[in-house]
Amino acid sequence: MALALAALLPAGAVRAEGLVARPDGVADPAVPAQLLAGPLGRHTRVLDETPGAPLTLEAARTRLAEGGFSPSSAEVPNLGNAAPPRWMHLVVDNPGRVPLAYRLYAAEGWVDRIDVWLVSGGRAPRHWAAGDERSPGRYLRIGLGFGFDAELPPGRSEIFVRADSVDAAAMSLRLIPLDSAAAVEGETQHWMGLVHGFLLALVATYGLLWLALRERNHLRYVGYVAAYLAMHLAYSGIGPQVAWPDAPAIGRFAILGGMVLFSSAGLSFARSYLGLAAFAPRTDRLVAWFVRLALLGMAACIAANLQLPAVHLAFATITLFTFAMVALGALGVRHGREQAGIFLAATLISMVGTLVTTLSVMGVLPFNKLTFRAVEAGVMLEAAIWALALGLRLRRQREDGLRALELAQRDPLTGLHNRRGFLEQALPVFATAARGDRPLAVVVLDIDHFKRINDRHGHAGGDQTLVDVAERIRTACRSGDIVARWGGEEFVMLLPETNGEQAAAFAERLREAFAVSPVLLDDGQPVAITASFGVAVRRAAMNLDQLLQAADAALYRAKDAGRNRVESSAGCSPAGAVG
Repeated sequence: MALALAALLPAGAVRAEGLVARPDGVADPAVPAQLLAGPLGRHTRVLDETPGAPLTLEAARTRLAEGGFSPSSAEVPNLGNAAPPRWMHLVVDNPGRVPLAYRLYAAEGWVDRIDVWLVSGGRAPRHWAAGDERSPGRYLRIGLGFGFDAELPPGRSEIFVRADSVDAAAMSLRLIPLDSAAAVEGETQHWMGLVHGFLLALVATYGLLWLALRERNHLRYVGYVAAYLAMHLAYSGIGPQVAWPDAPAIGRFAILGGMVLFSSAGLSFARSYLGLAAFAPRTDRLVAWFVRLALLGMAACIAANLQLPAVHLAFATITLFTFAMVALGALGVRHGREQAGIFLAATLISMVGTLVTTLSVMGVLPFNKLTFRAVEAGVMLEAAIWALALGLRLRRQREDGLRALELAQRDPLTGLHNRRGFLEQALPVFATAARGDRPLAVVVLDIDHFKRINDRHGHAGGDQTLVDVAERIRTACRSGDIVARWGGEEFVMLLPETNGEQAAAFAERLREAFAVSPVLLDDGQPVAITASFGVAVRRAAMNLDQLLQAADAALYRAKDAGRNRVESSAGCSPAGAVG
């Protein structure tokens, strides 16, 4: 391919930032103007070395002259795992009189060794050498791979690229004018900032939630997101550039180890989130052993410096992980596990993204911005769904806690407050009345001869009687009154803003209603009931317990006096009505 700068463009050419692009030596229509913004693979010639017989630059030029190079059919040629070294050849023509400054992006940042030569007539070849096995951070551009600043002199120049890598290496060859490279790299860095900021926010949020709640799912979710973040920092170039710029031993295994760690953390989170051990214990043990073996295998590869086995292990693990997560989600749905549907939807999204990126890096799918970034988009969408799901689960747990607390304060038969619930509700009401010196009364009632009802109609009849009495009391009371089943057949009512006469009159009306209206059981039998009542009012220097004791003492006087009557503590009278 030839790139030419001209004041007047030849017929059929397309201008792209002052450049004309057309296939080398061919007078047919020009290639699209977007050429310089995209990969140049289809406009190159490529050659795969014979394993064990590395070529020098001069040898490669000789092979090119002999026709050993062939046109590339891919926009981004890919070495694939354990592939032989590959050469690429690009022809550049600058017909102007001044040099042109460009940045040449040659390969993604995890390639083991990358060599680039710029060959111009009459000049010694310019050579750049980089890669994980040399100096991981040198010439590395975050998110874009290795980039080399080249000055293209007037006339014809040739660019040779040699990539050698044990793991898959995408050769995304691009030429960007140097004054535009900053904008291209800035756009990529903005995206990286969005991804990292989003993931860091999730790690911080759920890390704090775990510290506060000690919920195991939160901790494993933090581990899952943090593992992906660590892997992303490694393969995006931030790790090599910041943490290990001159440490090939780390660069050799950082991404591969991150792939296994990410997969293992995801499977551990899935086991915990779905409660796999509860409904599929054998599968749970199988997944647990798979995680252990993958981690031990990668640790052994790192310790023994076995890069090729580590490559195979990493790609196999992350591929199995993507399918295993979906299978576990489907298993959870089949067994009706809570939020298993959300789990399955999230993992499907993540699986598609991870699989697309993995296959594009391996060379199975075309390598471009969309396929390479698919895992990032998938993980971010998955993380957002997980955050929502964990938030919903947290809310449900809070609601369940409140419901459990409510149930602990309620009588399960009648639905009224039990003794605990009554006291929790009554104490603040009593305190308010005491501070404002407002009237407050308590009415206690006991169903007369309740044992006879149980003996005659059975416990089912007794329960129906209690439910009927509770409903009558609830209906008779006001919205601000507090009603409870105090125990057995005894009930209590706290009546705010009610004096002794009003409370006694209220109790008398309720007594009369019980006496004249029997309880009708489910089998149609009527049950005649009466009740005895004790009434007490709050007095100065009296606490709630003393008030209840006063009402209880009045109740016992009513029972001792023959039952089916209202007795009041000192100061109470049945005269008057409830206001």
